[in-house]
Order: sequence, then structure tokens, then C-alpha cells
Amino acid sequence: MNRRRKLLTLILSISVIMGTMQATIYAQDTVSKSAPIKILEPVSLGNVTLKEGVTASVNNLIVLPSSSNQIVSLTLSIKNNSNSELNFLDYWVNLYTKSGTKLNIQLADTKVSKIPAKSTVNIDFIGTLGSTIKATDLIVKVIKWDFSVASYTKVLGALSVPVKYSTVTPSNSGRMVVAGDTKASFIVKQATIGKSESYYRPEIKLMIRNDGNRTITLPDYQLFVLTKENLMYPLSVKDIKGATLDPLTEKEFQLTTSIPIKVEENGWKLAVVNSINEGKDKQPLAVFELPKAQVDSGEVTGKYYTFSTSKGIYNIKLNSMNRLPIEDDDLVISNLTIANKGTTSLPMPALSGKYVFNESIEKTATSTNNNKVISLQPGASANIQLVSRVPYTFDISKLNLVVQQKESSGTNEEMLNLVEFTTKGKFDAVQKIKSDVGFKIEDVGYRSEVKVRNQMIYTGVSANVLVAQLSVENQEKRQAVLKTLAGYFQKADGTVFPATFENVTEKLSPGGAGIVYVSATIPKDTDVSGMNLVVGKAVTETTSNPSEAGATTENLIGYTDPYSFLLPAIKQPQVGLQKIDLKPFELSIKRVGTQIRFDKSEITLEFDYSLSQDLLNKASMKDHKIVIEIKDENRKVAFSRELSLPTTSTPTAGSENTNLLIGDHTLTLSPWNDDQLVFLIDMLRDFDLNIYHQIQPGYKTLIASEKISWLVDRKLK
Repeated sequence: MNRRRKLLTLILSISVIMGTMQATIYAQDTVSKSAPIKILEPVSLGNVTLKEGVTASVNNLIVLPSSSNQIVSLTLSIKNNSNSELNFLDYWVNLYTKSGTKLNIQLADTKVSKIPAKSTVNIDFIGTLGSTIKATDLIVKVIKWDFSVASYTKVLGALSVPVKYSTVTPSNSGRMVVAGDTKASFIVKQATIGKSESYYRPEIKLMIRNDGNRTITLPDYQLFVLTKENLMYPLSVKDIKGATLDPLTEKEFQLTTSIPIKVEENGWKLAVVNSINEGKDKQPLAVFELPKAQVDSGEVTGKYYTFSTSKGIYNIKLNSMNRLPIEDDDLVISNLTIANKGTTSLPMPALSGKYVFNESIEKTATSTNNNKVISLQPGASANIQLVSRVPYTFDISKLNLVVQQKESSGTNEEMLNLVEFTTKGKFDAVQKIKSDVGFKIEDVGYRSEVKVRNQMIYTGVSANVLVAQLSVENQEKRQAVLKTLAGYFQKADGTVFPATFENVTEKLSPGGAGIVYVSATIPKDTDVSGMNLVVGKAVTETTSNPSEAGATTENLIGYTDPYSFLLPAIKQPQVGLQKIDLKPFELSIKRVGTQIRFDKSEITLEFDYSLSQDLLNKASMKDHKIVIEIKDENRKVAFSRELSLPTTSTPTAGSENTNLLIGDHTLTLSPWNDDQLVFLIDMLRDFDLNIYHQIQPGYKTLIASEKISWLVDRKLK
């Protein structure tokens, strides 16, 4: 018996636990789904019986301020459930204050007179009130004309507006509006209120749905922001007048206005007014709650915040914030993502911003959009950056980033604050990566991969040039121009050397690569071990050139999304003159012959070479040259000549052909003169044939060398 009781208890316990788990799961699922918007019926003051089978409901009594006093409207909804037509001329509605003052109201449509049997007809009344009368001060009396009594009227019902009466629609609901023979739902789908230094900027998305059984044409609705002080500000809206709605269809309308910043920002409402009788009269229809005027703000990196423009609702998050050197200043760079979490496409917004340092110092931020994106599809996102400059000695203890958009208010233009991010002056470290791993650029239209090929030192007389050679592969499916890059070299001790990037401007085929030479001038005794190269996407601005009409100049103002490469060891020159890497070229010396003429004291060099070009790779090598050198260490002599890399298929005209050409060629260099060397012919043994790459005049690096016997014509392998 005890065993059966224990077993039963166990089964019941398991049942309770399972039931609890199911309830919890159901609750979580319910929370995760957004509840549909509730549509509220018109607010009713009550019903009055007109006669047997006929009742009248007094609905939607609304009082709103107007230019002089106030306007009032109400709807008498008559339901004739009798078998005969009702003549409405036998009835009327009177409006009184609770103190007994009679107020003037009139029919909105004077053509209404007959109520057919088995039908419902809505009759609208409008009027004007004094500025101090409230809706809760009113009494509505439904009367029948009766000439058998002294007052000629018989009161069928008196409906007093209760103290807690309100027709204001909460922000999470819609409102059914019945006016005349139309029946429509008004829903404020979205309302945000931005703020600039001198005005508020409400952005409201209003949806109107036809809930009737026939097509309707929307009248000239007038829409206002109603403030707590009963100030009315008209909202601008396009294409609402004359818009047609078929049964059960809906349309959205974007509303906006500008409100002075001095206005109290709490308790705002959206008021919908119908303009009737050719604009002579106004009929209040609905009132909706609006949110408090505020700019969405936060301190959380990676969290989405919301802002709205006249085009729709956007989400934005701060991904990271960097402080990076540029010239003798520092860049402050914010990396942000804009997302469209809605169901319709949105145009890419033109955003800007400002930084507020230490709660007192403001600096304008330049916006850059690295994507070739003009719109955001539902669920899509794009990255932007906001960049500004500060002195590198400036200490930042607190930082506010305000995302803004330029807005017009009449003839004035102001920056509207959309979202504000706050930090405590701590910046994100630049991500370190290996040179052969690289990083990807994911910007649409510029998708590519960046790696470091080599690090080289180009020696000069008084200084050296440090060079890193980048390979940027086009990963788009079409021809594309590479993203312009910028950055700097940095030693382990923090010393910064500004870098010059020879960016490739030609379009690259899919899978092709741009070879970008990055250089910086450094002292000759600089230790480059442990050197890092920081690379980001360049931010530029176009300025007009005052010295030349119509001319513009592209200026670098910063860079974004940086990565720090640990550079490889200095590339050593190869031994041998075959397949010399000059990306995108490859040079091979096939044969070498030297001669000495005693009568003229001349030394000549002739060689066969093969030069090929990888057409999938491009490089900007305008000032680059090849220097070929004969160097005899024993005799302490050296002779050199600069050779131009090919820029065209034909040689440059001149007394001497020093252009290297694509293909297999023979080149005889003009002779060198040396009175001493020609008399040492019996002592000459070997010389080094050196190939240098010269990146700019006076700065070169040895890339290949081979020891060759003097006065011998020989083939090289």
C-alpha cells in the first residue's frame, strides 16, 4: 500500500514538474512574439433611445485648440433597427456646459436627413468653444422636436462627460475613426523625436487602414503636434489628400515638423483633424500619445540603439573607437554599423556627427561610408566611420559621440541629434595580425584581402626609406577599384613614422591583386626589428583648388578599421639573375658580355634579358627604376645605369635606349669611361653584376646579384 502511495506521489510530482516546464516554455514563446496592435473603438458616452427600435450612441467627443478658441466634434451613431425610415429632422443634439451654458454646434454634413430601416448612419456635429472649456465640462443632450410643450423640445437623454473621460489613444494602440460613411483605423506605427540645439524634430509614421466595405478617398486631413501647453504645430505630409484605399487595405504616411526647443517636451500628442466645407470648418477626429522628446543614448559597445528620419527607422551600434596618430595629431575614429531591422528597404542615411571631449570641447566628425551602398534591404547592415582630429598631447578623460543628420527647418539648416554614445576616454587597441594572414575588407564593392609580401630597406646618402610591399587581392565578382589605404609605421617603443601609400587606381579583375608600396623615411641608424605597419581604409575629402578654376584636390584626413601587421624580416637579395621578383614584373638576365676599348678608355656592357608582366597584378610604379651595376670589389670600382620599367610598348625617344620592354630583348648600354681600369686588364678577374630596385631618386635596394668574369660573353642560368 505504501509502495503504491509513493509511486502515485512520484507520478503526480513528475506531472507537476512537466506542467511547470511547459508553462514556462509557453510563456517565453509568448514574450518573444510581438503582440498585434490593438485597435480601439470610438469612445462612447452612452446610448439614447429615439423611439422603439431606434437607438443613438454619442461617440468620439473631442475638444482641440484652434487659432482663436477651441473646436469640438462628436458623432451621433444612429442604429435604425425598425421596419420604417427615420426622419432625422425630428431630432437634434444640443451641447451644454455643466453650469448650464448652451453652446453652438452644427451638422458637418447638412444633407443628412433620412435614416433607412435596418441601417446605421453616423452623423457628425462640429462647433466652437471658449478657450477655457474642457471636454469634461460638457453635457450632450439628445432631443426630439415636440411642439406640444412650451420649450418645443423633449429631452430623450442627457449624457454627461465623466471626469476621467479621455479619447487619447495610448502609444501601443490604434484608433477606429468613424466619420460620415467612412470607417478607418489610424495607427501610429512609429514615433521618434530628435533634438538639435534650437528645435525638436518629430518623425512620425502614421498608417491608415480602410475598415469599410467600399473604396474610400482620403480627405484633406490636417495633422498637428499638440503640446502640453495646447500649442499646435502642423505636420508636413505628402500624398495623403486624395489617396485611395480599397477595402481592408492600408497606406503609410511619414509626418514631420520642427518645434522650438523652448517648448515643454513632455505630454505631446498627435492630433488628426478633418478639413470640411471647403476648409471653412474643422472636425477633430483622433488624438494619439507621442513619446517624450529625447535622443537615444547609451554606453554599451555592440548594442543597437534606434533613431528615425523622414525615411524610416534605423538601428545603429558602436563597434569600436580608436585613437591613432596622423602627422602631428591624433585621429579619433568611431566604427559604427547601421542596420535595417524593418520589413521594407530604406535609403542609406547621410549621417555626420560631433565629438564632445571632457564635457566641454566640441569637434566636428567627418563621416565616411566605405560601402557602395545606396539602400539597406530588410535585415541588411552597412558600416560607417566618424573621424576627427585632436592634438596628440590632448588628454581625454570622457568622450561623447553624437550621431547627427543635417535637417532643414524653413530657410535654416541645423544638425539634428539622433543617437549619443558615451565612453570614459578608453580606446580600443588596434588588432594585431600576422603579415601572411592579413585581413579582409568586407565593404560592398571593395571586398578584398590585404597581406604583406615583403619588408625592404632602400638606402640613401643621409637617410633610408623603409618599405613594406602589400598585396591587395580583389575578391569582388566584377572589376573593381581597390579601397584606398593609409596608415603608419610604429616601432616597439611607440615611435611613429608617417607612411606614404602608392595606392593602385586601376580597376582589377576578379582574383587580381594590387601591389601597394608603403614607404617612410627613417634615420640611417634606425633599428627596424619588431617594426609594425598599421593599415586602415583611407578617409579623404575633396577641396577646390583656388589656383585653378574647377580643379579639385583629394586630401587625406584619416583612416578607419586599422590592423597592425608585424612585419617580416628584411628581404635579402637573391643570388642569381633569373626570375627576379619585381611584382608585377619578373626579370631574368639571360646573357652578359663586357668589353674594354683601350683607345677610348671605355667599358661596355651588353646583355640579353626577358621581362614578363603579370596582367592580373597592378602597381603604381611611376618613379620606380631598375639600376644595373658592375662592381669590382678588388679594383674598388663600380659603374651603374638606371633603366626604366615599361610604361608603354614602345621605347622612349632619346640618345640612349634605357627602357626595359616586355619580352626577350638585347640591350647595349652606352659605355663608361675609366682611364685607370683599362690598363689593368691583365689583372681583372671577376665582377658582381648587381640589380637594384630604386623606389625614388637616390634610394635603392639590392634585389639580385651574380659574380661574372670580366671580358667574357656568357649565358646565365
